Amino acid sequence: MILRHLFIFFIIFSVAGYGYGYSDYDVDGVEDSVDECPNTPFDVLVDESGCEEGKVFKGELTFLAGSVTGVDSETDTITNLLLFINYRYADWDISLSTFNEIQNSVSDVPDTFYISAGHTFTLSERLTSKLSLGTKQSSIQDDLYIMGNLDYLLSDEQNLFLFYSYTFTEDSDIEVYDNFHTFSMGTGRVLADYWYSALSYDFSGANRSYLEDYQAMTWSNTFRIFSKYYLLTTYSYGLSDAASDHTISIQGGITFD
Repeated sequence: MILRHLFIFFIIFSVAGYGYGYSDYDVDGVEDSVDECPNTPFDVLVDESGCEEGKVFKGELTFLAGSVTGVDSETDTITNLLLFINYRYADWDISLSTFNEIQNSVSDVPDTFYISAGHTFTLSERLTSKLSLGTKQSSIQDDLYIMGNLDYLLSDEQNLFLFYSYTFTEDSDIEVYDNFHTFSMGTGRVLADYWYSALSYDFSGANRSYLEDYQAMTWSNTFRIFSKYYLLTTYSYGLSDAASDHTISIQGGITFD
């Protein structure tokens, strides 16, 4: 049952990567993934970083909140609250998220907090990579994990991506946990100036030997609303017993710079 909550890895991945694919929302000639000032007025001259000439960039702060609901034919519906905060400066990101139970009559799952820091590397005009280190904190155990992803632009509108995470688990007072790895691979496309859509296969190894691996297909969409607001929707179809038959998440976000 606890593996159903590994879906959080794929939610965090979707949030952190909502800008995949080429886009230039403020039409300043600097692509959004490297634009340090993504909301510059269209009539303002910018430097190579996308910021108004002479302006000092102090970073970008993103807030996101919403719910994640798992529906399964063999168990009750499970609903969790997801809160996500990310601070980005140049190629660095620091993230804090919490995954808290709202409704769950199946088992008592403790509230969980994730903290991570990462750096984005530009390997070529079409290939970027990000490496992050983080920790998962809960009342029963504290885990450490390393995350990495590759993003390759097939064209200005479409990309391929690969996400990988390895978690070093801490044993609780009553149970021994196994280290496990998680990955997601797929493709995404910019369907409009305000709409990015992606399809992926998601996998996570079991953190206990008697549990089945998590497998699911996920369809995620990010919609830009005005200049600072966006909406993220995600649907996952479970391919194994460790995943809920259907998982739906909806989050709303706002970005400040």
